[in-house]
Amino acid sequence: MKNERLKEEKISKLLWEYSIPAVMGTLVYILYNIVDRIFISFGVGRLAIAGLSITLPMFAFILAVGLFVGVGGGALISINLGAGKPQEAERILGNAVALFLGVGTIMAAGGMFFLDDILRMFGATPQNLPYAYDYMTVILYALPFQLCFIGLNHIIRGEGNPKTAMKMSIIGCGLNIILDPLFIFTMDMGITGAALATVLSNVVVAGMQLYHFIGGRNRRIDLKLKNIPLEREIVKGIANIGIAPFIMQMSNSVVVIFINKNLNTYGGDIAIAAYGIINSINVLFYMPIVGMYQGSQPILGFNYGAKVYHRVREAYKLTLKVAFGISLTAFILAMFVPEILIAPFINDDAELFQLTARSLRIVFSMVFCVGFHLIGGSYFQAVGRAKVTTFLNVVRQLILMIPLIYILPKYFGVDGVWMAVPVTDLILSIITLFFVVREFKRLKEISVVSEVGI
Repeated sequence: MKNERLKEEKISKLLWEYSIPAVMGTLVYILYNIVDRIFISFGVGRLAIAGLSITLPMFAFILAVGLFVGVGGGALISINLGAGKPQEAERILGNAVALFLGVGTIMAAGGMFFLDDILRMFGATPQNLPYAYDYMTVILYALPFQLCFIGLNHIIRGEGNPKTAMKMSIIGCGLNIILDPLFIFTMDMGITGAALATVLSNVVVAGMQLYHFIGGRNRRIDLKLKNIPLEREIVKGIANIGIAPFIMQMSNSVVVIFINKNLNTYGGDIAIAAYGIINSINVLFYMPIVGMYQGSQPILGFNYGAKVYHRVREAYKLTLKVAFGISLTAFILAMFVPEILIAPFINDDAELFQLTARSLRIVFSMVFCVGFHLIGGSYFQAVGRAKVTTFLNVVRQLILMIPLIYILPKYFGVDGVWMAVPVTDLILSIITLFFVVREFKRLKEISVVSEVGI
């Protein structure tokens, strides 16, 4: 059986085999994000970038739902394949697709009806509201397919086809890069054109993902109509694992709302625009780490399900080393040459450039800690112990970030908003260390008991 490689092949070889496609897939996501903002910045201007920043909480919510189903379903599929239960994996796939389409339709209808009120609640100003509204109106039309686009790649990786997921993402990104300048500049559609390019690209990829499970040659599980009706136990199983990334992204959404509101209070539209640029740069380094832990999750889940615990420990440690290297690179670039990172987003706006460079240094001052708490949290998610991951996410966003966003600006002004990020990263890394050390002690004890046959 091909999946048996996950408990027999050398860990380093497996990690690169699974992680490189996942990293490429996340880099494709980065290009979606960055290309839109670069074209919008050069084609429309500062207020459009600020308007796009206002929409970030809605995108975080969409991403949260996609990850809720995709990560939860993908992890369960991987665990069940590791335990030799392919039919159970197919039932999970069917329920996941039903959730993507059904929940996406409900979200799109609600979002369209309350869009103006939602954006104002998120901190939109009279100047940037029209840009935010035009962008999100287009995005909401294809929301069910966007959830498929986000979630099904996790499930494709979970069934053991990381290269297939990568290829689909690359096709979607290439299409987006072609359509962005066509719609924004050639057809003079502005920010609406950027949204339309994103939507069309996502719909095409979602169609390819669904076809993969119906007629794809490399599929290992099939999408069958009999598995579409929701089953309470399966949905509960998906939720138990998917709740961790869902809470993480939902709390991200809440945090972004507070950040935008405080930036508006202490810095105005220019500070909101700077945040949009810094967020894109953050994604540039954050998503490759996400790709690493996505690539490691099938390995961790399969070997945990097969009770090969020494391989679980080895996969975790190697993933952590690579993630630390990525986050350290981000720290060095932001501290010493921030201009290289900022220049692609700003066209002839010296004031915005200077503010963004100064703010980037503050935000990235503890970025080398990010890899540690991301990989630590993802481990517990991969092995089905998502409550720990959920706890860490709640601590990060709701217990640390939001209070700090309110407290620090009272003493440091707009710099205090930026400072909340590195302070949170440092404290959360210390908390994650406690859980990881305790977990590795537990795995060592289980391994010893197994070896002596008790």
